[in-house]
Amino acid sequence: MIVVLGHYDGQNVVLDGPVPDGIVPNARVRIVFETSAQPESLASIAASAVPGGLPPDYARQHEHYVKGSPRR
Repeated sequence: MIVVLGHYDGQNVVLDGPVPDGIVPNARVRIVFETSAQPESLASIAASAVPGGLPPDYARQHEHYVKGSPRR
């Protein structure tokens, strides 16, 4: 399973990042709507916290670690 985050703009589902390599045109997809009070809640940030330190590139790649966005 490949997870790609996105949002609903009122008319369409818009991906927040590029489509991963290997996904062909007209591929079937499953869209699951998850709602929350905040797009990036403190609970999701706290869940990613690890005692004893973070990966060395966490500050630069925090969206990748927290939201699953592609690395920059």
